[in-house]
Amino acid sequence: MRVTQSMLTANTLHYSQASYQRLSTLQEQMSTQKKISRFSQDPVIAGKSMQYRESIGQLNQYQRNLSEAHNRLDQSDASLRETSQIITRIRELAVKASTDTFGADERKSIAQEVEQLTNHLVTIANTNTAGKYIFNGELSNVPPIKTLNPAQVTEQDFNEHTVLFYNGETYSYEGNGLFENENGQQVTFNDGQLFAGDEVIQPEDVRMMNNQFATSAYELELQQGIHITVGADAHRLFTTDFFSDLFEFQKALLDPNITAEDLDTFVGKADNHLRVTADVNGQLGARMNRVDLIEDRLNTQQFLLEKIKSENEDVDFEETVMKLLVAETIHSAALAASARVLQPSLLDFLR
Repeated sequence: MRVTQSMLTANTLHYSQASYQRLSTLQEQMSTQKKISRFSQDPVIAGKSMQYRESIGQLNQYQRNLSEAHNRLDQSDASLRETSQIITRIRELAVKASTDTFGADERKSIAQEVEQLTNHLVTIANTNTAGKYIFNGELSNVPPIKTLNPAQVTEQDFNEHTVLFYNGETYSYEGNGLFENENGQQVTFNDGQLFAGDEVIQPEDVRMMNNQFATSAYELELQQGIHITVGADAHRLFTTDFFSDLFEFQKALLDPNITAEDLDTFVGKADNHLRVTADVNGQLGARMNRVDLIEDRLNTQQFLLEKIKSENEDVDFEETVMKLLVAETIHSAALAASARVLQPSLLDFLR
């Protein structure tokens, strides 16, 4: 086979271009630290990278949800512990008041403290974090409890969630200014006053509030298809019966006809509310443990995915440096050999 000068020149140019391309690819890998910079360079690597990045993006969203979950759970836990302390204090006051040695002045002081503690319990029930009421489930933009002043209330303040506490009974609002308890007894609101039959009820003898706890819990997706309730079942604790007992305790303390034995019944009621608080707090603790387990699993998954993604698309720096040095050596040797093989041109004689 006859080898011409043009064939030598063409082959030299072809292999020189290929060598330059290899050098360019290696230099690009050194600069970007990635095996490819375009999808066309290796569709398999590019396709896997897209899958890994999508999975990591989902994990990042779950991590953000975890941060919100921890915030709500920690706030709920702190609020429930504070609630337990307050109920314990109310129980202590009930024990003190249920002795015959306490006179009217001492009972009045206890009633004032119980009133302040009750108001603080309402504040706890309305705990707000980042603009959301953590104890009101999916209705997190609505305060679960709103107290109403019987002396200043209007019918526009009433709704289906309004309850009235009077003489140890709880009355629900039925509409048109009518409140009714489970026994059919009624209290009416007319011209700014409350009536039990024809008798006017004094504002200090009654308590009113809107109790609007959501029936559905606030949930977050912490793993694919796994939704966790992030909060306490506060609707089981801050019930109408709970506040009714507190209001009746205040009223009993101010009633001179109430005996120490009568006040002792509120000790048992406080014990019941403490048991409910402990149960709600225990359930919250179980949810917090579940969230911690999910967080550990997500951290492990994210670490492994980051590792696999790196192995798929990141270059081995030391290996790439060696390949680049070898390619440069081969390229220089090829150019030197080509210079010897190719025939001199007219320009070489004009030097």
